[in-house]
Amino acid sequence: MKPRSDGTTLIALYHFLSGFISLVGICGTLSLPLLVGLAARTGGSPDDAAAALIVTVVALLIGGLLLLITVANWVVGWGLWQGREWARVAALALAILRLFNVPLGTLIGGLIIWYLLREEVKAEFTR
Repeated sequence: MKPRSDGTTLIALYHFLSGFISLVGICGTLSLPLLVGLAARTGGSPDDAAAALIVTVVALLIGGLLLLITVANWVVGWGLWQGREWARVAALALAILRLFNVPLGTLIGGLIIWYLLREEVKAEFTR
């Protein structure tokens, strides 16, 4: 196995860290219905129960999306760590999605795209 470049190592670690942060976001998102449900029980209004249901459904949808993001980041990070070509392509796809996360995601996504499209980095992933 060829040695991994420092840039690839940093991008892999970034994906692991992004996955962890998304996991923390899942915990926060899924605890929100609990707090709203407790507040609804003390209110006693029928509208409170409907609000609690809506918040629960929305939190579960957002939590599911964050779970997909977490798994994608961890899988791509592992693939980059192992030097897999599919992980380079997947990291490019995630970097393109990060471009919409202005301003920091745009900067990080742009740097990842720039780095992973360089010829010497492409050669690092070919066997």
